[in-house]
Parts: sequence; C-alpha cells; structure tokens
Amino acid sequence: QSHPRFLFHLGDGQGGLLTVEKFEPRGLREQWVEHLGYVSLFPLMLRLLPAGGLQLPRLLQLLSDPEQLWTPYGIRSLSKADRMHGRANAPGDEPYWRGAIWINLNYLILVGLKHYASTQGPMQERCAELHESLRLNLVKNMQREWERTGYLWEQYSPSTGKGQRTHPFNGWSALVLLALAEIY
Repeated sequence: QSHPRFLFHLGDGQGGLLTVEKFEPRGLREQWVEHLGYVSLFPLMLRLLPAGGLQLPRLLQLLSDPEQLWTPYGIRSLSKADRMHGRANAPGDEPYWRGAIWINLNYLILVGLKHYASTQGPMQERCAELHESLRLNLVKNMQREWERTGYLWEQYSPSTGKGQRTHPFNGWSALVLLALAEIY
C-alpha cells in the first residue's frame, strides 16, 4: 500500500473537507473549568475540602443532581447538561470521557464521600447517604452486567448502565470489589 491508512475520515464524503470544532488555547491563564464533570469533583475525591467549608454542600448538590452527574448506575464523567456530553471525540471515534461512567473515578468519589461521612461537619450525614447510594448503584449495576455478559467493562452507559468499550476489563473496574468491601 502506497499511502497510510488514516484512523479517521479526512473528507466529508462529498469531495469537501471535513470541518470539526477545534480547541485553540488563547494563552495561559488561571481560570475556572467551564465543564462540570469528574474534574470538578477532584477536591472531594482527594479530600481537600474542609468538612465545614462552603464548597462541600455545593459539590454534593451537583454530584447528586440527575440532570447533572447522578445516574442510577454511577456518576457520569461529564454533566448531562454540558454541550460536549455524548458528542464524538472525532469522526468515527465515539465519546470517551464525555458522559460515560468510569469505575476508577467513581471509586475515588466513594473514597471522598466516605471520608466526609466519617468527619465531623454539617454534611456528614448527607455524605453517608450519598456514599451508600452510589456504592449500591455501582455494585448492583456491575453485578447485573457481569451476569448478563460475563465481563467487567471499561466503562458503563449513563443512560442504560450497560457495559461498553473494552471487555474484559479487569483493570480499574476491579475496584468494584474494594467498593463492595468498603476498603478505601
């Protein structure tokens, strides 16, 4: 073969160029992230917030909102309301971190919720409730998918809970066993 095979289509199929939205940084500056998702939850995951601080209640509200991040199967990687939610990464490349449920990050969310559930503060009870609900949602969904397919999956659909992408995937998806045993 004289020409390389490209992973993605280069044209629009009608002789024209394919145009896609392109990110072009406008210089470096400190700024807020405009997308609500896992990146917004790292202060919770890494237990960086004071238990009595003003940020924790707002993060818990966002985390538990079904129109934002909460699903019956786990926490979405990107808010359902975000313009990038569910959009393909590139032509022929389905969404990757744009809404799917990832067990590794859900595990870290459980770690943070368990920490704040056991730390004296005004959100202690709410963190315990969310921890238990999220833990059960994850474990039940992954067990259901295991029974249906015989696999642990790389990620799970936020709308159906079905496993998607790579399988068998016993890497970070095996963290469900630690979540089941509450080993953090």
